[in-house]
Amino acid sequence: MLQPFQPPAAPIGRVVVTGARGFVGSEVIRQLAGAGRQAIPFDLRDGLDICSEADLLEVIREGDDVVHLAAYADLYRARERPVEATRVNVVGTSCVAEVTRRRGGRLILGSTLCVYGNQPTYPTREDAAPNPSEIYAQTKLAAEQVVRGMVDSLGLRAVIVRFPGVYGPGMRGALAVACFMRAAREGGVLEIHGDGLQTRTPMHVSDVARGLLALLQRPEIDGVINLAAPEEISALELARRIISLAGAGTIRHGPQRTPQTLRELADGSRAAAVGWTPSIGLSEGLASTWKWFLEHSA
Repeated sequence: MLQPFQPPAAPIGRVVVTGARGFVGSEVIRQLAGAGRQAIPFDLRDGLDICSEADLLEVIREGDDVVHLAAYADLYRARERPVEATRVNVVGTSCVAEVTRRRGGRLILGSTLCVYGNQPTYPTREDAAPNPSEIYAQTKLAAEQVVRGMVDSLGLRAVIVRFPGVYGPGMRGALAVACFMRAAREGGVLEIHGDGLQTRTPMHVSDVARGLLALLQRPEIDGVINLAAPEEISALELARRIISLAGAGTIRHGPQRTPQTLRELADGSRAAAVGWTPSIGLSEGLASTWKWFLEHSA
């Protein structure tokens, strides 16, 4: 008796990475390859759209894990084009999550510490009530809510990973570290919002990717998890450190951006409990990134 055709099972270890040509995505691809995992890139620059079910079904196979990093990630662009940011970050995430669920895979959703916004106490645990201050962060929180709904109602297997601003080789030019380094290299002005005392916890791209890979290897982990950097630094001190590296540049204070998250400091104990902590300190990371920046500047 003829049996119905069954497509071959996906090779063990396949991981689809959306946003694979982006800053964090390309580092995840590199580390997956180094770990012997089969990394499958999915990126708009290759003509693949996360809002297209057909594109997703073509790439994501039965049992594939998916690291979802494709996003409208620039908060200034998100302010200028809120509908497009919502389409990509919310609708796109919904499409990725649904195809991952139908394929029987597990979703690793890249989110952001920005969803916490200003909090009454620090460091911020995963169970703190979100309080996003930007449309970008609002769309990321909405994407999280969609994924949580699919987990609760439809059986999606997923973990939501909140990480801070990322820097390092290959970083986007719009990131604060890149903007400061570009101005310092030219001996120009490093623009600071307000008094510059608002803090962030920048994390090296290698550590972020390593955290995502660690969670891929722990399929029992679900819910929300912070990838937290231990060093909190003000925008003013970050600018001073980069000026020190460059030996040039001056600081100018401009109007405060509103709304503004005044402090960022996340609790990383849950990630530490599953075996991940960041390995690259801020001073070391900035020094190596400055070296790369000089080597790759036009």
